[in-house]
Amino acid sequence: MRAAKSGIIFVFFALATLCTGTSRAQAQTFQFQVCNQSNMSASIAISNLVAPGDTRFEVQGWWIVTAGNCETIGTYPQGYFYYFAEQTGNPQTVWSGSAAQLCVQNPGPFDRINLAGYTCQPNEVLEGFTSEQVPAATSTFTWTLQ
Repeated sequence: MRAAKSGIIFVFFALATLCTGTSRAQAQTFQFQVCNQSNMSASIAISNLVAPGDTRFEVQGWWIVTAGNCETIGTYPQGYFYYFAEQTGNPQTVWSGSAAQLCVQNPGPFDRINLAGYTCQPNEVLEGFTSEQVPAATSTFTWTLQ
């Protein structure tokens, strides 16, 4: 009886610890939303921290957000976050920036760790990404395409 009671208490504390760790990880993330107010479909690429507390970045794409719609792309660790878009089917029309030059794969999808000194592969193009430092208090970051 005493062993069963001790076992139940152990399981309770283990679950409480697991839930607390999960809550902290969720508290360190935000949802990335893209609202496309342009008149064309957009393909979205991003670069984000791999996980809260990790210093590595991954580069990934493509998510399509059609004209006039808002889409939640995913949930990502807070901190520096980079994003880029091009007109779906026409990479000559872009929403870009100068914060970082990153290789994107055409066609996608793609997902890779961004290693120092990485060189674009033959099926990749170097593009300029915009950046945002998403603060801890942010639960949703919205990028509006005009």
